[in-house]
Parts: sequence; structure tokens; C-alpha cells
Amino acid sequence: MWGKTTIKDVASKCGVSTATVSRAINNNGYVSKELKDMILSACSELGYIPNSTARSLKINSTGIIGYITSDISNQYHITVAKAIEDIIRPSNYNLIVCSTRNSRISEEQYLKLLLGRNIDALVINTTCENDDFIVSISQKLPTVLVNRRLSVSGFHGDFADGNNVLGTYLLTKSLLEHGHKSIYVLEGSYKFSNARERYEGFRKAMAEAGIDTETDYPYRYEGDFTEKSGFDGVVHMLHHFDHAPTAILGTNNAMTIGTLKALHTYHISVPEQMSVVGFNGIDNLELMTTRPTIANYNPYEIGTAAGQFVLDRIDDLSLENREAIFDPVIIPGNATSTPRII
Repeated sequence: MWGKTTIKDVASKCGVSTATVSRAINNNGYVSKELKDMILSACSELGYIPNSTARSLKINSTGIIGYITSDISNQYHITVAKAIEDIIRPSNYNLIVCSTRNSRISEEQYLKLLLGRNIDALVINTTCENDDFIVSISQKLPTVLVNRRLSVSGFHGDFADGNNVLGTYLLTKSLLEHGHKSIYVLEGSYKFSNARERYEGFRKAMAEAGIDTETDYPYRYEGDFTEKSGFDGVVHMLHHFDHAPTAILGTNNAMTIGTLKALHTYHISVPEQMSVVGFNGIDNLELMTTRPTIANYNPYEIGTAAGQFVLDRIDDLSLENREAIFDPVIIPGNATSTPRII
């Protein structure tokens, strides 16, 4: 388990000086291969991650909070970062932002990098593939999850997100009210808790309408919450169904934009031939000619909650786990009509 292990702990375990440990891990000066292997093995066993600055060796606080997010090119995550920064700056903390592109390896590397900087707290929109590592970090370091939960127990920290189930439930109800029953759902990876929750909202609304989506529902596409996967999902729809769905539900803003681009590329008119609704806000939606109905969340509000959670937990790591879940606001658009056949 990761903790505040020091270079002295490694030196004591190996029966050598801290200078020898430093030479071994920094490849600075001679250390025999056998001794170097023993030292590196001890580092791994003890969970020691070298600090990158002399300052962090001397004082307990660096004034740095790390924010690891899935896609910093998405305006939603930029706004979350800005909100966190606005909350922590008056308390003299700085924010380091890292973007994983949903890569497990990148996330693990960033976690180790930030821990090496001896950060004071961590906010993370996780890939959901380093859960045990994040749980171990949360025992010793103030940690806040944003948008995605862990799939393992033992996490000690806080969570901020929108109400995923309610958002897709309301969007699906709006399509059902227009007579749509064959609704194509463009999803994020099923490993993500928020992707699963958003499908649960869809499933709940469909079940109330007497439509079973629990088993073998054909109109699903597993993307990765990117614009490209929204575009690719439409291409998949056009090539894999004899009877095309009559509406598309994009489960995040990027996938909804990708959907609209694909429909335009393939000359499918909205809403005359295909209705579209989307999850999360789209920038400058009011300027668009075609405006999907949106389940809108305020990312600044979510980031503000995460930032306050961080400051509270820095002051008292023993706080019980807390959550801030925000309900969506439905913004009606003009991209929904009664079903048509392509």
C-alpha cells in the first residue's frame, strides 16, 4: 500500500546509507547491480516514490494539488479544472492538470509523477483501471473522485458528479413522448461507472414504456466518450441494421457533436429523418441551427464541490466519505420529431 515512505525507510531495510539509495534510484554514481536490484525491489515493496524537489524533502506541504482527468480537450473538463483552481487559489494552492485520454498506463504514470512531487491532494476523473492503487493512495492523501466511481471497496475520500441516471431517464422520456421506441444509445466504455449509470437511466425509462432493454437490446454502441466515437457510432448504425433506429441518444457532449457531424456527412436530416438528444451541455448551443434537447449539467458547480471537498480533507483527512450529486436541467431543442424512416 502506498504511503509516506521515506528514503530512510528504504535505506534501513537494505542496510545501506541514504546516499547509496539515492545513487541507485537516480543512476548517479556507482552501485553494484546486485545492490541496485535489492534497493529497487525494496522501493517497490515499500511503495517508495522519490520526491522530485529538494523542497518536498524538507517540508510537509508543497502547495500543489493534482487533477488527473480523462480528456482536457473537452470543455467540460476544462471548466471543472477552472472551478477547482478558483476554489483552491485563495488558500495558496496551485493545480497541476494531467490528461490521460482514458489510458490506464498514462493514469498510472501520472499518479506516480504527482506522488513524486509530494502533492497535498488529488482530484481524479479515473480510467477505472487503477482502482486498487487509488484506494491505497486515498488512505494517506486527500483524494476526491469526479464523475467516475471506483469498482472496488475501501476508498476513503469524496465524490462529485451529476445525476447520470436522471439525465438519461429524462432524455429517453422525451423521445418516448414523441413516439420513438427504437432508440440508438451511443455510450462510453462499459468499464466507466458513469456510462453504466447513464444506460441505467435509459433502461428505466424504456422499462416504464414496456420495452425490454435488459437483454439483447440491439441498438447500443460502446464508444469512449469522444467525438470520433460518436461519429463512428453513426457509421456503425448505417452499416449494421436492416431496420435503422429512429432516434439517437448521445451520452456525453463530445459523442453528441460527433453524431451531428456524421449525420450531416451522410446527408441524414435532423429531425426529419433522425431525432437526436444529448447528455451534457454543448458550447454555443444557442447559435446552432440544429439543437438537440440536452440534459445539461454545470461543470463549474461540480468542480467547485470537488475543490471544497479537497480543502476540507486537507484540513482533516479523517472526514467520512461525502458526495455531491447535481440534478440536470433539461434544455429543449429542435432536433426531435415523430419517427421517420431513413
